[in-house]
Amino acid sequence: MYKLTESQCGSPETRYSSRGASEKENTMANKVDGAEAVSKATNTAIEKTQEIFAKSTAASEKFVEGLIEVNASAFKGAEVVAKKAYDNYVSNVTTSFDDAKALAKSADVAEFVKIASSTATKSAEKYSAQGKELAELSQKIFKDNLEISKKFYASAFKAA
Repeated sequence: MYKLTESQCGSPETRYSSRGASEKENTMANKVDGAEAVSKATNTAIEKTQEIFAKSTAASEKFVEGLIEVNASAFKGAEVVAKKAYDNYVSNVTTSFDDAKALAKSADVAEFVKIASSTATKSAEKYSAQGKELAELSQKIFKDNLEISKKFYASAFKAA
C-alpha cells in the first residue's frame, strides 16, 4: 500500500496552521458540525413522521366514521325488516286464533269446510302479500345500503 510521507503532505502543525486552527480545534469543529447535521436530520425526520401520523390519523378517523355510517344504515334496515316481520307474525297469530274460533262455532261439516276453505284462501293471500312486501322492503334497504357502501369505499380508496 502506498503511504504519504510528512514531506509530501506536511506535518500536522503546518497542515492545520495554514487554515488558522489547530488539529484539536478542527476536530472539535468537525464534531460540532456533525452533531448539528445529525440533530437537523433527526428533527426533520421527526417533523415528517408527525406529518405522516397526522394524515394517517385523519384518514383513519374518516374511515371509522364511514364504517359507522355503513353499519348504522345496515342495522337500521335490519331493524325495519325485523319490525315488519314481527308485526306480520302478531297479525297472523291473531288471525289464526280468530279463524280457529270461527271453525269451532261451525254447526256442521259443510259449514266447517266452507269456513276452513275461506280462511285458508285468505291466509294464503295474506302470507303472499306479506312475503312480497318484505321482499320489496328488503330489496329497497339493500339498494340503499349498497349505495352508502359504494360511496364509503370509493372515498376510502380515493383517500388512500
